[in-house]
Amino acid sequence: MRRFAALAGIALLLASPAAQSQQQTLSGLSRSDRAQGAEGYKQIVAQFGGKVDGPLADYVRSVGLRVALGSVPGSQPQDWTITVLNSPVPNAMATPGGYLYITRGLLAMINTEAELASVLGHEAGHVAGRHSAKRQGRATAGALATLGAAIFGGSNAAQIVNYGSAALVSGYSRGQEDDADTRGLRYSVQAGYDPRAAASMLEALERVSAVEGKAAIERGGLQSIFSSHPVTADRIRRVRQQAATMPAGGKTNRDPYLAALSGMTFGDSADQGIISGPTFRHAGLNFGFDAPPGFWLQNSPQAVVGQGPDGSRFQFQGVPAKPGQPLEPVVSQVWSQVTQGRQPQVSYDETRLNGFDAAISTTRLSSNGRPMDVGVTAIRGTGNQIYVILTQAPGGRGGQFDGLLRSFRKLTPQELAEAGRGRRIEVVTVRKGDTVRAFAGRMAAPYNREESFLALNGIGNRALVPGERLKLIVG
Repeated sequence: MRRFAALAGIALLLASPAAQSQQQTLSGLSRSDRAQGAEGYKQIVAQFGGKVDGPLADYVRSVGLRVALGSVPGSQPQDWTITVLNSPVPNAMATPGGYLYITRGLLAMINTEAELASVLGHEAGHVAGRHSAKRQGRATAGALATLGAAIFGGSNAAQIVNYGSAALVSGYSRGQEDDADTRGLRYSVQAGYDPRAAASMLEALERVSAVEGKAAIERGGLQSIFSSHPVTADRIRRVRQQAATMPAGGKTNRDPYLAALSGMTFGDSADQGIISGPTFRHAGLNFGFDAPPGFWLQNSPQAVVGQGPDGSRFQFQGVPAKPGQPLEPVVSQVWSQVTQGRQPQVSYDETRLNGFDAAISTTRLSSNGRPMDVGVTAIRGTGNQIYVILTQAPGGRGGQFDGLLRSFRKLTPQELAEAGRGRRIEVVTVRKGDTVRAFAGRMAAPYNREESFLALNGIGNRALVPGERLKLIVG
């Protein structure tokens, strides 16, 4: 969850008049395509946590251009906008007009430059094939209204986070995915890369849940690559068969890729708050809270959501407020949004939560014929910030959120320091005598560290080879 400030727009590179005229004849890069891609650019960047700048972004762009320029013959570097998104959710996507995106969450799973080229080549294939032309529309629901739909319509908590950019990056048909796979494989081979990297990249996606733990990566959650580009055994088999028909060899460039990746943030970034198991800590805003036992959490730039084993859920987000604004009108407005205009009879109580002014309001509603305990809590933060916690539980189970509310507090100095660091990728060189167990012991992970280490690097539980370079999650 980011600070409540609008993201600044990024100036788009403009082609010369001659190049703009040429674009009219370039498949996937027409003036209308570029206008559509530019329209979605700011929304996608904001939805996925902003963008990553610096040497890593420059490196990704350089690799992307090698395959993208081959996808649309006659195109120029300025025709392509290749962006690294500051999101821990593994994903890559394309929008019309030469806009290619990849998240740092997916970069963490990749192990070679050839695999990176296969991903960006696939996305360039969607642009060249104009696959987005058949996927029009925009998502219009806001987060609070979406929670209302979840309460009354039975959606899961992951869907609460997944709004706004959904229409822009929704899934392609199987035929379009196969076409983009074929195109991307051809583009990456033309650029000199190993054709086998396309299949190994898809296999890496199957290891995502093992790296973060099954509860941490939900395929139905915030637009993951599983929802926009489904990975199946048939798809992997098909790509591997196609690669076998192409000339053997080609560069993989593992070491340059890992060198570029070293030091990259892993998981939640400090400016969006850090989830660790059932806890959320935000150093920049100096607060934290703990979810009820058994809940898993998912973070996005818009909200933090939690899902419980009994179908209970909550959503935490900030809302704009005026200086000194009373909490009661905020609660009332949220109820109106959540219940989509209905006017239930609710309780209301103002109190203090660990030094913060708070207003707690609850009621019992009916959802699909079943009673549901629903709550709206507003907490006054520092400055003009007001936080809203919306809760939903089966009838009689609403009390489980009492601990969540009581846990909201300012961070201790130690918590503040830890939340400000976050986790990152560290690249290490294997020395004689190093073992999987020893490296796994250095992993910063609240789950099976050996399984995570092996999945992150795409290696079996084998003896390590002195001189090879591997990734760790540290911090």
